[in-house]
Amino acid sequence: MKAVRIHEYGGPDKLLYEDVEKPSPGPAQVLVSVRAASVNPVDVAIRENRFPTPKQPPKTLGSDGAGVVEQVGDDVSSVVTGDAVMFSGLGIGSEGSYAEYALLAEAQAVPKPPSLSFEEAAAMGLVFPTAYYALVRRAALQPDETVLVQGAAGGVGSAAVQLAKALGAHVIGTVSNEVDAQRVRELGADEALVRGTADVPAEVRRLTKARGADLIVEVAADENLQADLLSVAKGARIVVVGTGSPELPIQVGQAGSQDVGLLFMSSGNAGRAGVAAIMREIGELAEAGKVRPVVGRVFPLSEARRAHELLAGHHFGKLVLVP
Repeated sequence: MKAVRIHEYGGPDKLLYEDVEKPSPGPAQVLVSVRAASVNPVDVAIRENRFPTPKQPPKTLGSDGAGVVEQVGDDVSSVVTGDAVMFSGLGIGSEGSYAEYALLAEAQAVPKPPSLSFEEAAAMGLVFPTAYYALVRRAALQPDETVLVQGAAGGVGSAAVQLAKALGAHVIGTVSNEVDAQRVRELGADEALVRGTADVPAEVRRLTKARGADLIVEVAADENLQADLLSVAKGARIVVVGTGSPELPIQVGQAGSQDVGLLFMSSGNAGRAGVAAIMREIGELAEAGKVRPVVGRVFPLSEARRAHELLAGHHFGKLVLVP
């Protein structure tokens, strides 16, 4: 079969489209014929060795995907050959999804919502479970709360906008330009603020009648944390999904004076079964028409290098590879 692998760490040029042996499932594994695999920033971090993993090169990259079950191990009972499934969480201690076939643990195989294409189902992995984990598991979002999503045009941000709205929140998103602002409104945001043009804390307070946001989903805490503390209501929660930097400047006195809860997270702490359970819940929301993954561009698997190059620049929606 064909796969995209790295034999050493480095830039996009280290991605090699090559022949590898087709795997066979163990007793508790599922072999999936991959129809689509999404490209994520974590794939770049692994490629550059900024996110060390147990599986060392040569290795196939890719966390997420969707496809059709080709073969199951003797102990597998929850899926059968021919099932359409989606999955997340490969490529850390195992081979990844940038391939014509991928091996999953049985717990990772989640039924694909019939209304989603394989490309959309692949784009649901990682970003939607991450956003759900931030909003629901870490921050306990309640209906009618105001949620500020920083970086609302990004993968996690656009998922958070849709999920927060589906769960009954009033949603404000920040973006980098007016084109993305309109796109984020179309995803369900009640308001979209253009950073650099709008005074975000002042606008959030104006939009909330001086109260502030109840919850902030923060994807660039090193840049935004100070502004976040000026944007929140008393007792608010700030969920740090991405720091952008190993160190964060924190005005402890200001945070304490407002009873602000600063929450850190990793959706990986939910474990394989936990992430799969979250994906099932999100799949139900997708089937009900309440959320939908945003696919930006689709590339042949052989053009994974080009997708990685594009990922480094500004883009809207998920980048997807198709074998």
